[in-house]
Amino acid sequence: MKPIATDYEKASALIDAIENELKRLNHWSEPLPKEAFDNMGAFGQNTMAFEQWIQFILLDRLRLIIKEQDSFPQESQLATYGVRVFDGDPDANQLNDLLYQLDELVNKINSKPESVDINPQPPTVTFGTSELPQVVYTLIDVLHEFEGDGLESQLQTYDTFLGICATSVRPELSNLLMKAASRTENETSRKRIEEAAQSILKGGRAAEPYNHEEAMRKYKEEHKKNYPS
Repeated sequence: MKPIATDYEKASALIDAIENELKRLNHWSEPLPKEAFDNMGAFGQNTMAFEQWIQFILLDRLRLIIKEQDSFPQESQLATYGVRVFDGDPDANQLNDLLYQLDELVNKINSKPESVDINPQPPTVTFGTSELPQVVYTLIDVLHEFEGDGLESQLQTYDTFLGICATSVRPELSNLLMKAASRTENETSRKRIEEAAQSILKGGRAAEPYNHEEAMRKYKEEHKKNYPS
């Protein structure tokens, strides 16, 4: 769907706000080595931190779209991934909110360009619901692209929904994961997804609970390795 002029203006304002927020959080990086842009994987998870992907990939792509008055991506799920990456970090709430607003703007441009609300309320899921929320199907569509820690983070997200939904959703979620596994080229990742699917079907978890302290330790070690000074 072709955006209208005000859509570009709103997107530009959000992009600038995201850049400013990254800088405020001290997440604005020095240039990355060329090899970091090879085989990045979804959201850059193979070679760079999510905030680096936002800086070097997302913002540049969106600014080019705005400059050339081109079409935005068909779908945006930045906030869903960002919530997992920044879980437990209250300082990142504003950044997550900006990512959510950008998601809503892009998605509404492609569905209802004549009416765009950049101040939406986050979607809610009723406790005990017997239906999987729509976002689960969106996440499943890209699950085959993830590996390693990125894959574990995605699997932890499904456990969050299992804690909210009724147990009757387990067979459906297990089936969705098995389908995702069949699309996964990386053998290790395929087996890991199949393992998660079987565990869910038997009443277990998809992954070990998210450990924010451990994740931050790994991030700091990686950051120190890339930027020793």
